[in-house]
Amino acid sequence: MKRFFLSILCTVPFLGISQYYKTYEWAEVPKISTVNDDLVSESSVGIFEKYIIEYTEDKTWQQFETHHTITRVNDEKGIQQHNKVYIPMYGTKSILDIRARTINANGAVKELDKSNIKEVQNVEEYGDFKIFAIEGIERGSDVEVLYTVEKMPYPFGSMTLQKEYPIQDIEFLFITGDMTKGVKSYFTDTKFEDTVINEKAAKRLVIEDVPSLTEEEYATPEANKVRVAYQCFSQGVLVDQDGLWGNIVGNIAKDLFPEKVMNEINEEVEDRIIQGKKLSDYQAVSLLEEYLKTNFTIIKNNNEQLSDVKYILSNRSASDYGILKIYAQFLTAMQIPYEVVISANRFEHRFDPDFFNPRALKEFLIYLPDMQQYVAPDRIDYRIGEAPFYILGNDAIYINKNNEFYFAEVTQADPDFSRIVRNIDVTFSEDMEEAVIAQQQEYYGHWAISNRAFVTLAPPESRKEFDDYLTSSGIENKTVKSYELINQGMFQEDYNTPFIVKSKITSSAMLEEAGDSYIFEVGKVIGTQSELYQEKERVHPIEMQYPNRYNYSIVIYIPEGYRAEGLSSLELNEKLEKDGKTLCHFTSNYEIKDNKIVVTIVETYTVNKFDKNDYESFRKVINAASDFNKATILFTPI
Repeated sequence: MKRFFLSILCTVPFLGISQYYKTYEWAEVPKISTVNDDLVSESSVGIFEKYIIEYTEDKTWQQFETHHTITRVNDEKGIQQHNKVYIPMYGTKSILDIRARTINANGAVKELDKSNIKEVQNVEEYGDFKIFAIEGIERGSDVEVLYTVEKMPYPFGSMTLQKEYPIQDIEFLFITGDMTKGVKSYFTDTKFEDTVINEKAAKRLVIEDVPSLTEEEYATPEANKVRVAYQCFSQGVLVDQDGLWGNIVGNIAKDLFPEKVMNEINEEVEDRIIQGKKLSDYQAVSLLEEYLKTNFTIIKNNNEQLSDVKYILSNRSASDYGILKIYAQFLTAMQIPYEVVISANRFEHRFDPDFFNPRALKEFLIYLPDMQQYVAPDRIDYRIGEAPFYILGNDAIYINKNNEFYFAEVTQADPDFSRIVRNIDVTFSEDMEEAVIAQQQEYYGHWAISNRAFVTLAPPESRKEFDDYLTSSGIENKTVKSYELINQGMFQEDYNTPFIVKSKITSSAMLEEAGDSYIFEVGKVIGTQSELYQEKERVHPIEMQYPNRYNYSIVIYIPEGYRAEGLSSLELNEKLEKDGKTLCHFTSNYEIKDNKIVVTIVETYTVNKFDKNDYESFRKVINAASDFNKATILFTPI
């Protein structure tokens, strides 16, 4: 999201020795590889993957990166996964060597025709790539690729080692000689070892049997991949992690904590936001958010003008970093204390306070400490409240106007921020042909944010599925008699105003004749529920999008001339407790009052992170809602 420029002097030279990549070679006569017995049924297998990051410093500071991979493809899916090679060009100064070949099961070798290498620009918004097809690839072949690039020297880097296919052997080699360096591995118990390559000090990480990335529900698999991060500076430069963080703080403080506010800002605050009203700080920031997100457009590019405050004010267009500067100007003018928060999307990257890595500095928030509220300047759908769900639970660096900083997990101050309250009345037509469901639903917190964003921003053709979701999803033969949305605008001046849905539907599919009796599928009124069934051992820790709670009250009017039986399916109780605290639970009960069955459901998740060892208990809570969805009541004649 942002680019930071570190003022680190790299001035102490040392004697350069020939770069390792110049002597590194693949086998002159390749042989078909051996695949581990437990992997022979996989579509593709990484036999060997080696990554060499090499820094040198002689007359100039240089950085080289070598990738050498051998991959077995066993079927058509594997061929499709590996029949093209993409070399990212971002930060690449030049390509020094590209080689590729296939070795089929009989040992026949076909090498890359370099004239087939093409350059493509902005592939799926990931930037420019060199691309080439692998020729001669067939089932049972090995695909071998070896290339080296010279990078624009940069002291920080990271690399993801785990892939969507299993890898038998991975080696990561970090060659720095006497330069100041640091390197760290994540999500593996294997540690780096010291070694010497061509008389230069190096670090080596060798990992065997890396499994393919496992996709699981309620998890962040992308962020949990095995990876490494590294740092390298000139010989003799003294660097510590606090110093690196401090450098970032110093760079952004001058932009995001202005000593002087522009006159135009003061005028806009008085004339267009405050307008002479007596407002609480919360109301003032709420109106500021509405003003900026209605009148300013964020443009996703690195045009320097889009970060210039004067240009932004004149043109009402800003980059995602430029809009931060605008918020800083307005908040300073309004004398509202704030801190700047930098973190990462927790579904993509874990923020590590102990090892500086610019890759983790992609998401910016503004924290209002007096109110314990957050502002997401670059998100039109989010307004002052709790942090966006994709940052919630990640660590972050918090910076104040005095250039002081600290690290903390981004948490919710309001434990009841996100919840759904549903009050449902169920009656039946006189001929027992239809169930009539009248309900009022109140969505709070993140539920309200996502609903409002969809109503406001989604194209009309997408509304049908959304309307079905809001009027009891999963009910067949449904007729919507009435449907009303209240508080649907993204701007709501009061804190956590609910998004309200009032509806009335009828359905014949929820009643089934059984002789003189009727079976009523009462569980369907809560809508389709997710289920967790997993035969394999859990791999990832459990992560939900955010803590949330559901409170349902379902009143079922017993049809005249009938009695209700089989009510035991309405009683469920599953919970996950740890250290004397209930972390999540699903409880449903009922009571009969006059001619009514009153069902109460409470489902709560007080945290959004759970240990994977608690998966079985967590799964039972999740599945309890699905079990209730299958509950029925039998109405028999009196």
